[in-house]
Amino acid sequence: MMHLFILWAILLGPLVTVKADSCYAQSSNPYVLFSTYTPYEFVHGNAEDPVYIPQCQPVQFWILSRHGTRYTDAIGINDMWSLICLRDEIITNIKNGRGRLCAQDVDNLKKWTPQVVQTLSMNLTPQGYKDAYNMAQRFKSRFPTLLNQSYSPDKFEVRFTNTQRTTLTSFAFIDGIFGSTAHVILPKPISDDPVLRPSNYCDDWKNVVRDNPDTTKEYSTFKKGPEMNVVIQSVSNRLGFTSSISYDNLSKMYTICRFEKAWHVDSVSPWCAAFSEDELKVLEYKEDLSAYYKHGYGSDLNKKVGCVLVKDFLDRFSKLENGETQPSGVFYFSHDTDIQLFFTSLGVGKDRINITHSNYATMARRNWRTSLLTPFASNFAAIFFKCDRGEPFRVQFRLQEKLLRLKGCPHNRWGLCDWSVIKKKYGYISDTCDLSFCFKEMTE
Repeated sequence: MMHLFILWAILLGPLVTVKADSCYAQSSNPYVLFSTYTPYEFVHGNAEDPVYIPQCQPVQFWILSRHGTRYTDAIGINDMWSLICLRDEIITNIKNGRGRLCAQDVDNLKKWTPQVVQTLSMNLTPQGYKDAYNMAQRFKSRFPTLLNQSYSPDKFEVRFTNTQRTTLTSFAFIDGIFGSTAHVILPKPISDDPVLRPSNYCDDWKNVVRDNPDTTKEYSTFKKGPEMNVVIQSVSNRLGFTSSISYDNLSKMYTICRFEKAWHVDSVSPWCAAFSEDELKVLEYKEDLSAYYKHGYGSDLNKKVGCVLVKDFLDRFSKLENGETQPSGVFYFSHDTDIQLFFTSLGVGKDRINITHSNYATMARRNWRTSLLTPFASNFAAIFFKCDRGEPFRVQFRLQEKLLRLKGCPHNRWGLCDWSVIKKKYGYISDTCDLSFCFKEMTE
């Protein structure tokens, strides 16, 4: 009997498992709000019906869009390859009866290999091209009188930053509107473009905000705080480690989880199985804290730097009001940093109080949510209408293609705001926007 028991134990030994928290691979509704790496596919508006507003016709479509899904940077690619060793440790932990991953999540982890090489660093992905192309197709369906026209340089203006990812995103968008880029006049991008990329252009902002250690205080404090400690301990236990994993390894897993889901929206990243939904929300908040003080309402200077793009569409609409000629479509392609600065100037995503390291528990419904504000392919559209009844000009705003009703504008089903209200609310931005402060030392 003893020999039979030993044989039975040997045969079943490799099948030893522990109870899993859940099975990420089988989840029908996984958490996919990953801050600025959120896949656009999960947050955009889907409606394609033409926008019909009685006695009003759109006369200009202005859009500011972030590039579509990209590959990670060079450091992230190195981190991905370094996770091979960590993966093997996790599999050994599970084999030895530790950890709380289900069999399918473990199997996915066993099959995982890095998918990116250094030559693709920061480039647009195939999904990123689809993000912009499909977005353009939907906008074309919504505003056919403006966007379903043949191209001519006087009707459409395109501008993008000096990067591969924004250049190809603009090409994808143009393909979605016109079917080809062959006859579209594309300007040469400007290095450190003061309109599309004021964050690169403005030296004073870099010194006072971006490179200032005080800017990261709230982020750094939260990163070392009780919520993050709970996440580290819980993830360590789930993956079968007898002591806490390093924050560095936690960050690597989270980054690859986010990127892989964005690259392949219909697939599962096995690294996402390391986290529960509550833990992903803590990590999302950490990212929001970083952006809030670097590019959002955590610094007054951010509002001044972000004004140039607000001024751009306001000035264009003013010219239309005065009977001046303007393009039917203005298409701008930039980056999450500069779009967040733009939102800060415009007042989008503003909360009643600041988000801090200590109020995570009460800010679950915060407006500053970078997952929803600046995911991959994030976009803000402003459409100028001419109307035959009531005020002659009105404006509609859209965020990720959904109607955006800014405070002080009528909450009707069309999301329109009288142009007079817009001018009263935001006209001062156009009047006072001036980036000459960016180079104080040069001007003094």
